[in-house]
Parts: sequence; structure tokens; C-alpha cells
Amino acid sequence: MGRYTNPLLIMLPVIGCILWFLLKVFQFQTSPEQYADGMVILQLSRGWLEGRPFLFDTVYGNHALQHNYYFIPIAGIFTKWMGVYGLFMAYVCLTGGFFITYYQSLSRFNVLERRASWVTALCYVFGPMAYFMYLDYFGWHPEQYFVPLLALLALCLAQRKWRMGAVWLLLTFLVKESAIVLICCLLLFCSVVDLVLRHPGKHWLSYILNKRNVIITVVCLGLFALGIWWLSYLNGPKTSRLDQAFSNVQLNQTFAYYVLFSGAVGLLTFGLALIPSIPWLRTFGYKGLIIWSLGGCYMVLFVMFATESLYYFPTIYPGISYPPRISGMWAFMFSAFLFLSCRFAQAGILRDRNAVSWTLAGCLLQFVFAPFLVAHHFNFEFKPARLAANVSYMLQTHFGLNPYPDGTAKELHQLAEKLPGGSEVIVPFQHLRYFENVYPSFWENNGAFPLHVLGKPVLYIYEKDLVKRGAYRTFPGSDYQTVPNKQLLILADPGWYKQNFK
Repeated sequence: MGRYTNPLLIMLPVIGCILWFLLKVFQFQTSPEQYADGMVILQLSRGWLEGRPFLFDTVYGNHALQHNYYFIPIAGIFTKWMGVYGLFMAYVCLTGGFFITYYQSLSRFNVLERRASWVTALCYVFGPMAYFMYLDYFGWHPEQYFVPLLALLALCLAQRKWRMGAVWLLLTFLVKESAIVLICCLLLFCSVVDLVLRHPGKHWLSYILNKRNVIITVVCLGLFALGIWWLSYLNGPKTSRLDQAFSNVQLNQTFAYYVLFSGAVGLLTFGLALIPSIPWLRTFGYKGLIIWSLGGCYMVLFVMFATESLYYFPTIYPGISYPPRISGMWAFMFSAFLFLSCRFAQAGILRDRNAVSWTLAGCLLQFVFAPFLVAHHFNFEFKPARLAANVSYMLQTHFGLNPYPDGTAKELHQLAEKLPGGSEVIVPFQHLRYFENVYPSFWENNGAFPLHVLGKPVLYIYEKDLVKRGAYRTFPGSDYQTVPNKQLLILADPGWYKQNFK
């Protein structure tokens, strides 16, 4: 590929991964959002490496009662040393690994197919839809890893690398209880494409209803049921989240709007993600079967994620457009494209010469529709003064290596750096992010003590104005020492205080 492709095109994934990492660093340090879910996922990833209970966090307590997030502790390899930035580094490493693997797989393609496929992958991973999904304005969720993991799985399936395919399948399965449904849909689509290419000329029904597809469906349904049962078992006699989701539904005008909005988001997302496959299918005799199979699998995922979002109903927005949910559907469509294009190239089926034009047109449509399709709050402003301020901040903080250059943020971050590993602190919610290297809890809305504190907090931090109003219910013993601060009342454990403020 190197002889025929502009070196810049080959370097774009490297540039994209660097910019993607810096984007999340910048977002974490400057966004008005408080990144609560990102802090939760950080704790789940590395808490077990620091002697804390497995899948336990200071916001929800035992998080294993909510989701089967068994992939996230593996990310502790990164977060143990990099903090919250390790979550982003794990993503860009998986993404970089995908592009390396994809580059190697393009040797079977002709020159035009190589370039078109490479550009298409870039648009899927770094395009406008991916941009808003990746922002994930609540911080970070394990579902973000679906994109690179499913892509790697699809490549292994297309190349019949079964051992590595089993590794990526297992890692994808561990992401969340719903991951097996994504895997099932991808395997079924791959099965249909494979059978059509290997045994053309049969009745269309035989490609869908056959022993292999039945086995895939039964096994995956069994694993999905097992995952749901495991959550039910851990929760005991409590009402399941699924029951709670359906209890929120009332057949009224709000629900009708929810259905219409979700349907529009699902349909437009499917259309945008399908565009890169059209050049492959235009002259293929079974294109109708392929598209209907892809649409059927996508519909299963759409129903699953729409049902999942009912837990938060009657909120219409974000609903299905919430980044962790729509990311799953986008990841499926991307992985389906990868398998389809690789297998068609292996079979000698030529794509339309205007493939790059189709991809770029689809990317342009993403610019138009992505802000509507993917829920987001955080945006870059392109006014010169604001851009100058953003650039100045990144330079002043050495691209995030020395964050929070001034004010209360700097004081709290410096205080947090002095805390011993595994420390617990209690802080106002808006200051949570500055303590990402330890285990912060935040005061309840009524000023009550947090519910999921495991040990003796090293710091109690209060807003002075709220202290004067009597908003807090709990204060530590009189032996706690006061750390000077203009806006906050900071009470420190006496032993730690003597070591750091003699």
C-alpha cells in the first residue's frame, strides 16, 4: 500500500490517535461537565489493584450490581499509572492496533480499494459521528471500547484467524452484559455474507435459516440470559433494572415523541453507516439479502438500546442518542463493513470506482446530522479569541501534563497529589475531578455524609458559604486540622497534616 498511497494518508491514524487522546485530556480538564461517570469507571478499573473491593466505586458502591463491566479492570494496566487518562490511552492503543492490523490486511485489495477502504475506516473512527460519541459528556463508559474491539473481531473473522478472533470476542464479551447481543448480530451477519459468497444460487431463506445461524443464536441467547441472571443473582430480591425501565413507560404523548425521536435517530444512523458499503453492493446480485440481513441485525440492537434507555424515561434526549448506546450501533455497522469489504475483496468482487466519493459524501452528511444524532454538551468554539485561549491553555499546561495552572483548581490538584495512594476524600461535587488520583466521594444534595465511604477520609472539603447556611450535616472530630483556603473549608486528618504542613 505504501507505494501507491500518499504517506500523509498512512499517517492520519497516528495523527488521529494523538489528537483523540489530547481531545479527552482537554475535555477532562476544561469541560463544565463534572465527568462523574468517568471518575466511576476510573475507580472500577484500578481499585482492585489498590486493595479495594472488585468493581466498587464511591458513587454507586458495588457496581457489579448494575452492569457486568468485567473488561474495565483490564484497563487498570493503564489507569494504575496514568489515572483517568489511562482510559483514553487504552482506547487509542486499541484503535492504533486496529489500524496496524487493517493496514496488513489490505494487501489483498487493489490500489483503488486500498485507498477507499483506508479512507472509509478513517471516517468511521475519526469522523463527525465518532467525534461526538467519543466526547461522551459524562466522561467515559466501557461501551466506548466497542468500536475498536468489534473492528478487530471482524477483521479476524474475515481473515479466518480464529485464535485471535477468540481473544477479541472474549474481550468484547466482557465489556458489558449487552455485548453478547452485538457479537451475536455481527456473527449472524458474517455468516450470511460468508454463505452467500461460498454457495451462491440458493434460495434466500437458506442463508438465514440454517444450522450454523441457529447455533449462533442459541449460544448467544444463552450467554445473554446467563449475564442477566448473574446480575439478578447479585441483586437478590430487588426489582430488576428491566422491570424499572418498563415501569417508567406510559402510553401518552411523551412516549409517542420518544418513539418518533428514537426511530429517527436509529434510521438516520443506519443510513449514514450504510453509505460506505453501497459501492460494494451496487452490482452484487444478493445486495437486497445483505442489506436486509444488516438491517435486521441493526434493528435488534436498536430495540435493545432503546429498551435500555427506557430506564431513564421520560427523558427523550439523550435516550437512544446517548454516546454509550449509539456507539454500540455504530460499532456494529463499522465491523459489518470491515467484514463485508474484506470478504468481497477475497472473493474477487470489485467495488464501484467512485467508492471514495461515496465515503466522502457520507462523511459530509455526518457533519450535517451528527450534532442531532449524538447527544452532546461539550463543543469547541471557533471564535479566534476562544481558539487562542484554548491553544494558550494547552501550551501553559504542557498539553495536559501540568493541569490547572491557577485558582482553586490548582490548589486542590496540588493537595490531591500529596495524598497517599488509596486515600478517600469527601468533596463538593464540582471539585470531584481534581482528586482523580485517589477516591473522592461527594456530599449528598441534602448535605448528608456519602453512602459508599469505606475507610477514614483523609480530607473533608466544604464550601464556606454553605457551611454558614448550615447545609452540611457531618463534620469530623475536633482533631482534624484546617488547611488554609479562601473559598473552601478543608479539614485534614491530623496524622497526614503533620507530615505535609509542619
